Amino acid sequence: MGLTFEEKRFLLGLNITYYRRAKKITQAELAEKVNITSNYLSQIERGLKTVSLPILMDIAAHLGISEMALFDFRKPKQ
Repeated sequence: MGLTFEEKRFLLGLNITYYRRAKKITQAELAEKVNITSNYLSQIERGLKTVSLPILMDIAAHLGISEMALFDFRKPKQ
């Protein structure tokens, strides 16, 4: 059986964190670029909040990656 919604939301948050750190961008910097609060971004990264598609697209664009990269749950990221 596949992953639950909660598991996917958690892994999406891990991927956002991974790519943000790889670009050496703080939560505050990324949040400002996509016009959300750093608290909301923190909750997204921890898998506590669901993110809308427009915000997700902005996050990917500012990280210089495709939206699909954020949904690549096959490889564990540290």
